[in-house]
Amino acid sequence: MLDLPAYTIRRSTRARRSRITINQQAQAVVVLPLRAPEQEAAELVARHRSWVVRNVGRMAARRDALEARPSIDSGRELLYRGVPHRVVSIAATDGRSRSVVRVVDGRIVVSSALTERRSTAALLDAWFRAQAKREIAGRVAARAPELGVTPRSVTIRDQRSRWGSASPRGTLSFSWRLMMCPPEVLEYVVVHELAHMKVSGHPRAFWRLVGRHFPDVRGARRWLREHHDEIRHALD
Repeated sequence: MLDLPAYTIRRSTRARRSRITINQQAQAVVVLPLRAPEQEAAELVARHRSWVVRNVGRMAARRDALEARPSIDSGRELLYRGVPHRVVSIAATDGRSRSVVRVVDGRIVVSSALTERRSTAALLDAWFRAQAKREIAGRVAARAPELGVTPRSVTIRDQRSRWGSASPRGTLSFSWRLMMCPPEVLEYVVVHELAHMKVSGHPRAFWRLVGRHFPDVRGARRWLREHHDEIRHALD
């Protein structure tokens, strides 16, 4: 009999049935309902052994790739509008009092003023947020009329686990990290959140509405799924 892959057990008051997840540390975690016997975890891992091994390996490879990246100040590549750009961090020599971030020939050039106390990562964070505020507000304004909705406001936040959200009162929130996505993927997230102003949750009616206004839902979701870790930890 094949040895079982390593795993840990977590009890949950909300779990109705046992399930396996792979965490960011590339560890298999079996979530059990409070009253489920512990043996159920071993049986579940045994049944899904191939899936566990495959996905632990995939998550470990992602983790190792993130850890092997250069630092922000040593030429790390960041996605900008879906395209990799190398970060170049330099000290301004012209006596300017304000730091500037520019995109030049496939590079993101961060010119720090002599009096600048913020790190390169902090300057990039602020720059991406400013870019996102202009870009996303414009896309919301362009797409809202065709869905027949009127958002109350648009905010930009650092939502690492969610790309966007829509409140019942009409406030839309988006992650500034969407500026790292291709424009069409950002467009999908905008349409997705606008659709939530008409249909709450994710029933079939919701996906039909999104599909009418953004045909390649599957492609956009696939891109977000494949690049989630890279974007989430881009400035770490």
